[in-house]
Amino acid sequence: MNFTVPKNIREIASRAIAYNLSFPISQRAAYKDENGKRVQGTGMRTARRLASGTVDDEQVILMRAWFARHGESEKEKEARKDRTSRASRAWQLWGGNPGRRWANFTSKKIENRRKNE
Repeated sequence: MNFTVPKNIREIASRAIAYNLSFPISQRAAYKDENGKRVQGTGMRTARRLASGTVDDEQVILMRAWFARHGESEKEKEARKDRTSRASRAWQLWGGNPGRRWANFTSKKIENRRKNE
């Protein structure tokens, strides 16, 4: 099933993509080294999907898991206070706090639907 991404989350992701791309590739969030080359990682792919306006069940579940891993860590929370940090940029690529709330809410709907199928 596909879900329409709320406008505020689409906007957050779009701004985060542009901001992240303004940094040299070696300093970008959500990029990884692959075969000696820097390529976009899951965070950039997620941001592009969010900005497009539609995501599927698996993307929502992936988002919920990512926020669960990164949201509660005191070290990550502290790093996100610096808006230029990779942690802050990564958080925004995933939709920021509104993205987290939406992913949690939507994934519960997915779980309930799957239980009833």
